[in-house]
Amino acid sequence: MKNLLILLILVSLSITLKGQSIKFEKAALSDTASLTKAMQNLAKDYLQQSQIKGQNIEPNDLYLIEILAGKYERAIKTIQSTRDGVSGQNGHPDKLPYELFAKAKIKQSEKQTGFETAYRKVLSDYLENCSDQLLSSVNIVLTTNDQVAHFTNQFKENYTKASGPAITQEEALTLLKSYFLYQVFHRTEPIVFGEIKREQNRRYHIERKLIISPIDSAEISVTVVRKRGTGPLPAILTFTIYADSSNINQAILPASKGYVGVLATSRGKGLSNDSIEPYKHEHNDVYAVIDWISKQPWNNGKVGMFGGSYNGFAQWASMKDSVPPALKTIVPCVSAAPGIDVPMENNIFYNFPYKWISYVTANKYLYHTDFQRWNNLQNAWFQSGAPYNKMDSIDGTPNPLFHEWISHPSYDSYWQSMIPYKDEFAHINIPILNITGYYDDGQRGAMYYYNQHLKYNPDAEDYLVIGPWDHWGAQTTPGANLRGYQLDKAAQIDIQNQLIFDWFDYILKGKKKPAILKDKVNFEVMGANKWMHKPSVAAMSNETDTFYLGSHQSNGHYTLLSKKPQKEYLNLQVDLADRTKQNNADYYPWPIVADSINLNDGLVFISKPFQKDKIMNGSFTGELTIVSNKKDFDYSVTLYELTPEGKYFHLSYYIGRASYAKSREIRELLTPNKETTITFDNTRIVSKKMSKGSRLVVIINGNKNPYAQINYGTGKDVSTESIEDANAPLLLKISTDSKINIPIWNEE
Repeated sequence: MKNLLILLILVSLSITLKGQSIKFEKAALSDTASLTKAMQNLAKDYLQQSQIKGQNIEPNDLYLIEILAGKYERAIKTIQSTRDGVSGQNGHPDKLPYELFAKAKIKQSEKQTGFETAYRKVLSDYLENCSDQLLSSVNIVLTTNDQVAHFTNQFKENYTKASGPAITQEEALTLLKSYFLYQVFHRTEPIVFGEIKREQNRRYHIERKLIISPIDSAEISVTVVRKRGTGPLPAILTFTIYADSSNINQAILPASKGYVGVLATSRGKGLSNDSIEPYKHEHNDVYAVIDWISKQPWNNGKVGMFGGSYNGFAQWASMKDSVPPALKTIVPCVSAAPGIDVPMENNIFYNFPYKWISYVTANKYLYHTDFQRWNNLQNAWFQSGAPYNKMDSIDGTPNPLFHEWISHPSYDSYWQSMIPYKDEFAHINIPILNITGYYDDGQRGAMYYYNQHLKYNPDAEDYLVIGPWDHWGAQTTPGANLRGYQLDKAAQIDIQNQLIFDWFDYILKGKKKPAILKDKVNFEVMGANKWMHKPSVAAMSNETDTFYLGSHQSNGHYTLLSKKPQKEYLNLQVDLADRTKQNNADYYPWPIVADSINLNDGLVFISKPFQKDKIMNGSFTGELTIVSNKKDFDYSVTLYELTPEGKYFHLSYYIGRASYAKSREIRELLTPNKETTITFDNTRIVSKKMSKGSRLVVIINGNKNPYAQINYGTGKDVSTESIEDANAPLLLKISTDSKINIPIWNEE
C-alpha cells in the first residue's frame, strides 16, 4: 500500500473526546442511499459537537470529515492548508485523490449531473495539464494498488461493530475514516484507469504483443510505448514478473524522457501461456527480448535496462552467458540475487518469500490476498513447532516451489544457474549504475553483484550509489522520513525520474555524466548531510575500530572494550522449545530511531562514550570464538548508536548460520562442546556520522522467531527439524576475545 494511504489509515486520533458520544442512526449496508445519508449525518454531528465543545480537529482528519459532511469548499481549503512543507508524491500535490473527489462533488452539484460524469471531467482536466513525466506516475497517486477490497471490508467490519443510537467519538472517527477511503477509491478507481488509458493513448502509440523466443520457443508478453511522431530511438527495457495494470508506467516513463519504453513480463505472465517459474528463465528470456527490440524499426540499435528488486535481478541474469550485443547499459536497483538474499540470506530461509510465491504465480497477473492470512500462517507455524517444510500443510495449500527452494539450502548449482557465477562476471563489459540503500532488504543481493563484477572484471565501468533508503525508496523517489529517521536534504534525490535518466542520457545520448558520480562508490553520510566519493568499497574507510566483549556486567548489559581482555566465556542460552519467548525478533530496523530497545534479548554490549565524532563507513565484520553444545545454530549481530540524547539509532545487522560461516556453498557442521572460530562479513553497508558522546551498542543473539527458519542444531536438514528436536536449550559460550570490527573514516 502506498505511503500516502498508510499515513491516512494509521494516523493517530488527534482530538481528546474520550468518554463522549455522538448520535448514530444506523442504516442497512445494502441500502446505499440510506447508508450515505447516515454517514453524512454522522460527519455533520461530529463537526458540530467538536465546534460546540471548542475542540480542534487535526487537519489531516478534518478534511475527510468535511467531505463526508458535504462541506466540499471547506475541505479543499483544509487540504491545501496541510501542504505547507509537505512534498507531494511523484510531483503531484499531496492528497490529490481527495481534492479531485471534492471538486467533482462540487461540479456534480453545480451541473446537476451524476458523480461519474463530474469526476471524469475534473480528472480529465487534470490529466491534460500533466507533463509527460507526471502522467507516467499519476496512477500510482490516484489508485490503491488493489486495496479497494481491503478498504471495503475494513469499513464493513467497523460498521458492523458500531451500534446505535450513539457511539463514542473515537468509534465515530474510525468509522468515518474507513468509510471515506472506501467511498473515494470505490467510486473513482474505475474512472481513473479509464481516463489515464485514454490520455496515454492520445500521447503515445502503445502496442501489446506476444513474442516467441528463438532460444526455446518461450512466449513472452511485451508492451511497447512510443511517443507519437518520433523516429528510431534508444529503447529502455524493464523486464518484470510483476504483471499488472500499473506496470505500464515503467514503459511510459522512458517514453516521456525521449526513449522508446518497453515492458516485458516473465514467461507465463500477461499474454504468455507458459508455466510461471520465477528466476529460472530470465537469463534466456531477457536476452531474447533485447535481441527482438534491436531488430525493430523504432529502435536505433541501442538498449538500456532499469528497474528494482526482481527487475534488477533480470538485468544481471540477461548477461549470464554473454552480454546481448544491443545492450549498452543497465541500471539495476535493489537487485534481488536468488540464493544470496532471497529466499534465503546467509543460508537461512526467510518466511516472507513463501507468500511472494503465491503473489506472483497464482495467476497471469498478481494475486492480492489478505495480509492477515500470512501473518497468521507464520505465527501458527511458530507456535506449532512443526518442521519448516510443513508450512504449506499448515496453510492448507500445496506450494511446490517452496519445497523446491528449501531443498537447496546451500548455494549450489540450482541457484548458480540463475545469475552470473564467478568468472561469468568477467565478460560483462558494459557501463553499469548500481543503486541500493542502507535499509534496503535486498542490499546484500545488490552488493553481491557489484562486488563479484569488480572481482572478476576489475576494470569494469561499474558505479555504486547508496544512501539512507529502503527497498522502495532506492528505486523511486525516497521520502523525507524513513521509519522515524529524517533524511538529510542531501539524501533526498529523485532516483527514478532524474538520476536514472541522467545516466541513460550520458551513456545512450552522449550527454554529461550525472554530477553525483564523482567516483566509483558514491554514498551519503547520514547526520553529516553530505556525499562522499571513493574508488572502491574498501576505500570507504581508512581506519578500523576493534571492540572486544567485556565480561563486566552493569545495568543488565556488558561492556565493549577497545583492548583485548583476559579470556573468559559469556553464556548465551536459547530455549528452542519455548514458544512463550522469541529471540532476535527485533533485529529489523523498524523504527530506525527508537527511544528504547529490548535489552533483555541476547547478550548486550555497550561501549564507553566516543571522545570525538566518528563516521562509520562500510560493512562491519566480526569474529566469534565460541563453544556450542549443538552441531549448528543460527545467530545474529545487531549494531546501534546510542546517542547522547538517549536515542537508539539502528546501524546494521547480520543473520547467519554457523555451519556456513566458511562458505555459503558447503555446510560444515560444528563439533559440539569444542571451541571454534566463526567469522562473518556479509553485513549491511552503512554510512553514519556518530556524535561525540555516543556509544556503540552490539547485541549478539540466537535466532528463534516467526520470521525465519528455526535451526534446532541436530545437523539434519534444518527444514525437516521440529520442536521435537529441540532437546536441551542451545548454549553458546562466547569468548571475550571475540571481536567486532567497525569501519571508520577518519577525516583528520
